[in-house]
Amino acid sequence: MSNTNYLDSEVDLKEIFLILWKKKLFIILSTVFFAISTVLFSLSLPNIYKSTSLLAPTDKQESLNSKLSSYKNLAGLAGVNLGSSSAPLTQEAIERIKSYKFFSEQFLPAIKLINLMAVKEWNAEKNMLIYDESTFDVAENKWVREVVFPFKVKPSDQESFLVYSDILNISLDDDTGFISISIEHMSPEVAKNWVDIIIFNINTKMKELDKEKAKNAINFLNESSASTSVQSIREAIAVLLEEQMQTLMLASSSEDYVFKVIDSPIVPEIKNSPSRAIICIIGTIIGGFLSLIMALIHSYSRNIKDFFTETH
Repeated sequence: MSNTNYLDSEVDLKEIFLILWKKKLFIILSTVFFAISTVLFSLSLPNIYKSTSLLAPTDKQESLNSKLSSYKNLAGLAGVNLGSSSAPLTQEAIERIKSYKFFSEQFLPAIKLINLMAVKEWNAEKNMLIYDESTFDVAENKWVREVVFPFKVKPSDQESFLVYSDILNISLDDDTGFISISIEHMSPEVAKNWVDIIIFNINTKMKELDKEKAKNAINFLNESSASTSVQSIREAIAVLLEEQMQTLMLASSSEDYVFKVIDSPIVPEIKNSPSRAIICIIGTIIGGFLSLIMALIHSYSRNIKDFFTETH
């Protein structure tokens, strides 16, 4: 770098420093304004609570899946398709929980829609939900929100599902096989109850599906056994019938069919978000930076205006 460039750079830095020094009152007041605005904004945000449950796949179901996979050759011989084991029952259950069909058929009928789509805040002292009056009229018990197409006054299942997807978090630990499922809500009690609803309903749904499949398989195997005289096929059918009977018995007797609860969801006492301190710090930093930029822009724009005034 030449001495001339170095001197120009030094002059520019000194000039910038002098501009900022002259504008120090504006910068300080602007930063304070941003800081106060950020504090007020953070205080206006409602507390969000998260209730979490830790689950594990049921040993009986995993064992049964292993047994069924070992009889695929026999099933083929008997003309029965037991399906592919490429999608484990645990992973299937997780995907079902996240699906629109599970939400609309199992979750939504078990909750109050207003608790998902119209809550404004939660009164901790009274343990009471407060609803947004511009969205739902509690006195008239009707939806009153103003919307534009394609949305409806009463939130549709599809619109509600988007909110459900945002507050639901479910993950599978590949190392341990444990599943973590959580719900976020303004009310800690609602968050806990909704996690319980999801766990109960997914176990119930998967149990019903397997019971139905087992019954259909048993009926088919009985018909196949009665229509064949080949001893090897009849023996294969007998083995498959035993396995399907085990599936049916397990589904009929077990409540924790897919998941067993390792750590039950609780009503959290401490909020999960927002982090007001971080919001205030970031807001103040951004405000201070914008104040510096505005001070420089104002100064240089005035110099440019003075330059053109003098030349004309």
